[in-house]
Amino acid sequence: MKSQQRSGQILKYVSLITLTLQNALVGLSMRYARTRSGDMFLSSTAVVMAEVVKFLTCLILVFVEEGNFFKIF
Repeated sequence: MKSQQRSGQILKYVSLITLTLQNALVGLSMRYARTRSGDMFLSSTAVVMAEVVKFLTCLILVFVEEGNFFKIF
């Protein structure tokens, strides 16, 4: 039980750090892409893709913790 709590704590902080870095990198990369010359993209497309990446990252972290996606339902 103790090792499971420790594992949960570690995963909580790994998740927090991963999603924080992801949000920072998305903001920086979108800023870079909007300031360079060339074809532009729709902001809404960038937001949707960022949310898809966040969703996939969360699914991967759940899979690492649980070992199976179907245990969460």
